[in-house]
Amino acid sequence: MNKLANILYPINSQRKNIFFSGKGGVGKTSMACITAVETANKGYKTLLLTTDPAAHIGNVLDQPVGDKITKVIGIDNLFAAKIDQKKATEEYKQNVLREAESKFDAATIMAMKEELDSPCTEEMAAFQKFIEFASLEDYQVIVFDTAPTGHTLRMLELPMDWSKQIQLKAGISTEISEVDQKQKDAFDKVIDMMKNKETTTFAFVMYPEKTPIVEAYRASKELETLEIKTQLVVANLIIPEEEAITPFYQNRRKMQLGYIDEMKDTFRDAELLRVPMYGEEIKGLEMLKRIAEEVF
Repeated sequence: MNKLANILYPINSQRKNIFFSGKGGVGKTSMACITAVETANKGYKTLLLTTDPAAHIGNVLDQPVGDKITKVIGIDNLFAAKIDQKKATEEYKQNVLREAESKFDAATIMAMKEELDSPCTEEMAAFQKFIEFASLEDYQVIVFDTAPTGHTLRMLELPMDWSKQIQLKAGISTEISEVDQKQKDAFDKVIDMMKNKETTTFAFVMYPEKTPIVEAYRASKELETLEIKTQLVVANLIIPEEEAITPFYQNRRKMQLGYIDEMKDTFRDAELLRVPMYGEEIKGLEMLKRIAEEVF
């Protein structure tokens, strides 16, 4: 439990960031909500944030969650928000063009508008919004429910493309603006924070089968190239022993246990958290509190 406590709770009064990643449908959102409820219950002021456009943290919490930070009703210390990608993209485009209009002619502005219609702009806008939230110092814990693995990796690699965005915004002959420099400094600070094992825990959620394990392993290796280590793996949707009473479920559970052993071997440096399958939808604070007590 001590190791798990170290990767879940703030150390030496530093802020703790907990990222949940993995392929679609493995239960990242539920795990993020359970973990946020756990840290809030332990007395840490917690922000639950989703960067996944398809996320349903509002459904799991059983109350509305919008793009502004709001208090989660029914539990102390817990706040939640989601990044609205369309809204973030429009804001980002408007800010870039507003700044450009005072510097460039109509032809250049038109070219910039075309350039800003690329998918890269959407990702950059979402990342910028993520940076805003990640830079907040009002919270002791921030739990991130991220988009499926590939999207998350692209988002984390975006600072590497920062120079292209600067060139687009400033023009070839113009020096980097003060606003852009501040933005870049914020990017660098958050990326440095994510590389620090004391302040950031990166977790992969998977159900115990081959494909999610392989995908999570590949992604963890790619994260290592960004100097981000995987510290926690979650084996989700494990059939409880007391429910394995027919040959079908006994065989499925036996298969799952074999894959859990594979997860231990594959992610040797990470803590393993086991989460059972539940007979009902994970929804509402009471159920989240109960699961948090069982799991942690």
